[in-house]
Amino acid sequence: MPGTIAAIIITVLFFKSALDSGKNPVHMALSGFLVFFVPALLWTYFITPGLKDTLAHDPSNTLLKFTANYAYVALGSLCSIWAWFKIFKN
Repeated sequence: MPGTIAAIIITVLFFKSALDSGKNPVHMALSGFLVFFVPALLWTYFITPGLKDTLAHDPSNTLLKFTANYAYVALGSLCSIWAWFKIFKN
């Protein structure tokens, strides 16, 4: 659920920024979504299974639990923020 909310916010942010800068808003919104989605998907498939396996051996580790469940949102958001600055702050 947090990933879906973040993806919607990022897509809307890219769309509105493209309208303000005179760029194609649909292409920019899709770019923003993909910049969020691809790193989040790669993190989910390659890193999260190892974290969840480690968490199975130490279920009391709260920081690891938080990282395993929500780090993909932070990674995707950071990538999107970086791309937004590169595209719209020239």
